[in-house]
Amino acid sequence: MITRATKLAISAIASVVLLAGVIWYVGFDETLNAVLETGLLAFLLIGFVVALLAVLQALAWSILARAAGCRMPMSVLIKATVVGQAGNILTPSTYLGGEPVKVIYAGRKTGLGYQKIAGTVLLGKCLEALSFLLFLGIVAIAAAIAFRDVLFQPANLALGITEVVVATVALSLSIVLWVSLWRTWAPLTGLVRLLSKTKLFPHFFRNLRIRTLRVERQVSQVFREEGSAVVPAFCMYMLGHIVIFLKPLAFFYLGWRIGLNVAELSLIFMTCQVLLAVQLTPSGVGTLDAGMFGILAVAGIAISQPRCAAFLLCLRFWDAVHVAVGAILAARAGAGFFSPRGPLVDDDTSHLSEMKETTPIREP
Repeated sequence: MITRATKLAISAIASVVLLAGVIWYVGFDETLNAVLETGLLAFLLIGFVVALLAVLQALAWSILARAAGCRMPMSVLIKATVVGQAGNILTPSTYLGGEPVKVIYAGRKTGLGYQKIAGTVLLGKCLEALSFLLFLGIVAIAAAIAFRDVLFQPANLALGITEVVVATVALSLSIVLWVSLWRTWAPLTGLVRLLSKTKLFPHFFRNLRIRTLRVERQVSQVFREEGSAVVPAFCMYMLGHIVIFLKPLAFFYLGWRIGLNVAELSLIFMTCQVLLAVQLTPSGVGTLDAGMFGILAVAGIAISQPRCAAFLLCLRFWDAVHVAVGAILAARAGAGFFSPRGPLVDDDTSHLSEMKETTPIREP
């Protein structure tokens, strides 16, 4: 069996090779000149944005955790958020994958039960997804309208259709997610129930189903009853998306005084986020580069490939720093990326068979 460390090593090597290929394609001298022209201020700004996003997510998590009766020091929340984000960078999707090690880190630093912490993390992830889908849908509509003359030409019709599909799916999923939280649906529990029908590891799936049900019930209860916490946390996540949306504007303006309008920022944001959702390598090396080069050329946005490569290299540098810091923090807490994953719920399972429901849960 291939270990997690081996998988990460293979992924890292593939990323380095692809990154070298991108630089070769653009031109080493051209890329180096663009990086040097960027300036220190634009470079440091991206690092500041990375830190700001971690703080905003930690603040949102703090608000939700307090509402759920799970108080944790702000310093632990920030560090756990960094660890979780670092894990996301290494996974096939930039939105998911780092949550288990995030829960483990917080649990080992605070001594709180994994199940309770997992509930707050899941609620935060639901609100983050809800705000993101809503924002992505609006951004995709704005980009489709602004670039309709380009995107819906016969040669680019696939891109135009993609814009419409992304907008429709994002807005539809945001509605479904909100309804599922409000009406106390339990989709994850339903998924575990389906897996249990395979008759493989029946005891494991039975306990997992009960644990998952408890976590989803906690999430829905806080969502429905703690509006004073849900609304500000939602706003924190939305602010984070806006910061990411404005990041290219700040970088290219500080580096080369290139101004980007809302439509251009919308197209760049949608392209980046869709490609990062299915990144095949850490930071989307290769796929993100190709997508950015292509969409800039099609839309006629005045950013050359070397300057775009400089922007992406800056992002990758700070991603590498982020992963390094997260790995160090996780290792110190005994929740390293390269070690086997710990439990995500409390180890004591003796009470599970006697658990009684006090809130009706609808499983799909």
